[in-house]
Amino acid sequence: MKYKLSCKRIAVAAAFAFAAYLPLTLTPAMAVGPAVVLIVDTEAVFSQSKVGQSIRSQFEDQAKKLRAEGKKTDDALQADAKKLTEERALLSQEDLKKKVEALQKREAEFRQSMQQKSQALQLGLQRANAKVEAALRPIFAQVLKEKGGTVLFDQSVVLAGGADLDISAEVLKRLNEQMATVEVKPVSLEELQAEAAQ
Repeated sequence: MKYKLSCKRIAVAAAFAFAAYLPLTLTPAMAVGPAVVLIVDTEAVFSQSKVGQSIRSQFEDQAKKLRAEGKKTDDALQADAKKLTEERALLSQEDLKKKVEALQKREAEFRQSMQQKSQALQLGLQRANAKVEAALRPIFAQVLKEKGGTVLFDQSVVLAGGADLDISAEVLKRLNEQMATVEVKPVSLEELQAEAAQ
C-alpha cells in the first residue's frame, strides 16, 4: 500500500515538473512565429525557360533523327526478307537456313541497337534536366529568403489558392539570366555509373 502511494506521489511530482518545464521548451519554437508559405510552379518554370525550351528542342530533334535511322534500317531489313522469300525456290535448304539465320541476327542486333540508343537519349535528357534542377535549388533558396518565406511548396501539391504567394515569375527570370541552354547528349548507363563512381 505504501509502495503504491509513493509511486503515485512520484508520478504526480514528475507531472508537475514536466508541466513546469514545458513552457520553457516551447517558448523558443513559438517565438519563431507562423510559417510563411510560398509556392512555385516548377513545371511551368521549366517549360517556359530558355533552357527548358532548348532541352526540349534538342531532344525532339535527336529523337526524330533516331526514328528516321530506325525506319531506314527497318525498311532495308524488310526488303532483304522479301528478296529472300523470292529466292527461296532457288536456294538449297542449307543456304536458305543460313540466310534466314543471318537476317534474324541482323534484325535482333538492330532492335538491340535501337533500344540502347533510345535509352541513351532518355538518360541524356535526364542528365540535362538534373543540371537545371541543380541550378534551380539555389534560386529557390535565394528567392525564399528575400521574400521572407520559411516553406516552399510546388504548385502540384497545392489544392486551392496561393496565387498571391506564387514566386514562379521571379524564379523564371533568374533562371533565364543564369542559363540559356544545356546540351542534351546521349549517354549510356555505363557512362552514368562511371560518373557516379568518381
